[in-house]
Amino acid sequence: MRARDPLSEPFEVTQFVAEVGTRIRVQRLARGLSQADLAERADISRQTLMAIEAGALSTRFADVARVLWALDDVSLQGALASATEDEAYQDAVRSRLPRFKRRAKKESA
Repeated sequence: MRARDPLSEPFEVTQFVAEVGTRIRVQRLARGLSQADLAERADISRQTLMAIEAGALSTRFADVARVLWALDDVSLQGALASATEDEAYQDAVRSRLPRFKRRAKKESA
């Protein structure tokens, strides 16, 4: 996978990632946890937590999810994972779409 240039990302994406990082930092501080303590609870490195809090675009979603669960931040977990308010998702579920979309085969020249 090719590394993405942060300057080429849409502003909304970088803003969202930065806001999530800030929220995680504030939640950590409100709970009186050091970065090392939270990183240990989330089973990630302190450097990874520092990157998440800084709003780095290169962090893995799974690592962010681990931090949210370690903080027990139910509201942000729900906002990111809940599909109850997403009409497109609900329509897809009702229509029983296949789980996977097959890729078109490349034709040989």
